[in-house]
Amino acid sequence: MSAPAIMPPPIFEAVLTPHRSMGRRGMFVVFSIMAAGSLLVTSLMYFLGALPVIGFNGVDLILAIVLYAMNMRGARASEVILLTDEHLTITRTTPRGQRSVVTMTPGWLRVQLDENAGSNPILSVVNREARHIVGTSLGEAERRDLAEALRSAFARLRSPRFDNPQTRD
Repeated sequence: MSAPAIMPPPIFEAVLTPHRSMGRRGMFVVFSIMAAGSLLVTSLMYFLGALPVIGFNGVDLILAIVLYAMNMRGARASEVILLTDEHLTITRTTPRGQRSVVTMTPGWLRVQLDENAGSNPILSVVNREARHIVGTSLGEAERRDLAEALRSAFARLRSPRFDNPQTRD
């Protein structure tokens, strides 16, 4: 029986998930209000004799529910960036649960933030062989914060501080 591999302590770790402003409870409240409003309009149209409006009203409600469900499904996506002494690992999980893992050696890594006028900057981790875009689910301010945090982590990796008891005060 072999001993489990010891993972080195992480220098940096970020778990990135898409922002959603409303959870399941909020969704239930919004769709309850929409259903009540739809029922009110449908009842009014029925009494006025405008029967085709009833069908369109139902289709509108169903379409809103389907589109919101698709949006909530996208919230299951994630991206984990893990930096250790030995490697940088970027693990992406799609909304369907499919995972892709990219591993890079940290020696030549650098953070690149490409500015585009009128849109979010593109954040990538670059080495001599490859360029990997990270933080696609983040807004502009969050990407800038992530870029600064990654730069700081790479700087800590390249210039470690050693605890020497003889040099302590």
